[in-house]
Amino acid sequence: MLIILAILAGSGLGYLLERGDFCFHSTLRGLFHFPRQLDLFRAYLLALLIAIPLVYGMRALGWIDPWIPPFAWQANIFGGLVFGVGMVVAASCITGFFYKLGHGMLGTLVGLGAWAVGDILVYRGALSPLREQLTAAPLTVEGNSATVLNLFGPIGAVLLIILGLAAAIWLWRSTGATRMLRGKLWGWLPLGIAVGVFTSLAWLLAKAGGSNYTYGTSYVPTAVYEAIFDGRDISLWIPITLISLIPGAYIAARRSGTLWVRGENLLRYSELALGGFLMGVGAAFAGGCNLGHSLIGVPLLSLGSITTTIAIAAGVFLAHQTARLLSSRRKNQFTLEGSA
Repeated sequence: MLIILAILAGSGLGYLLERGDFCFHSTLRGLFHFPRQLDLFRAYLLALLIAIPLVYGMRALGWIDPWIPPFAWQANIFGGLVFGVGMVVAASCITGFFYKLGHGMLGTLVGLGAWAVGDILVYRGALSPLREQLTAAPLTVEGNSATVLNLFGPIGAVLLIILGLAAAIWLWRSTGATRMLRGKLWGWLPLGIAVGVFTSLAWLLAKAGGSNYTYGTSYVPTAVYEAIFDGRDISLWIPITLISLIPGAYIAARRSGTLWVRGENLLRYSELALGGFLMGVGAAFAGGCNLGHSLIGVPLLSLGSITTTIAIAAGVFLAHQTARLLSSRRKNQFTLEGSA
């Protein structure tokens, strides 16, 4: 039963991610790219506006009892920054590696291998002592992981309402130019609604399958490593959901005409390898990635997930601006040499 439910949860999300090409790197890059490309960011905000009340409503009714990502701010910030830089290098996110493999981007296998190496290096290798130091004293509230509501109380609730209303107004004003499709891809409105509803209902599938979390990538390679070489028992829910993103994306790609089986050139393989490694390291330090933190942990109002997401955005910004600066300098140098 667990396997069937996990396949449904993973393939369903993979289908939606592929239909919207919903990569978190593209979502954040659009904020810093000129001209700005905000459709995916709008979809992300809309998904949060839907998921937060749905998830908290199910918690209040006792339907789910989710694990809340801890708030170890040093690890969240450091890991998030490294993860964001890795996304820019790879021009993808870890979730993107999985669903893009489903639509034929075979080079993501290199990125996934490097992601696994980075994850194991942090949890079991040379970087393990640093991770233990950064995660040693997470902030808790009466023994529970810190969230916006249990730490700030009514002030936090008011702030959430204000921010939610501001986001809703901005999205409402954006509907005048809404496109239901972006070429063969879904527009931000149907994409945001579908992702927000599905990731919320996935909590019911996870509970029925005996899991207290829906999606994530951190520790998965290490858990598989320990199961193979140390004989340890592991929870199968998250590994199966991750793998199931691939067939879900494949079905979506076949239906929408976005299937394109291809390899990459040597430079692109090296970018995928380095970016995947950095994302594996960053996610292991932060205790989660764009999927486990930004899409799942933020609707739980986890301060750890919110902090990590902000740090990921900062990492994308810094890496993006650095790349633009280096590119500008190379162009100027080329121009000066050509005119000499």
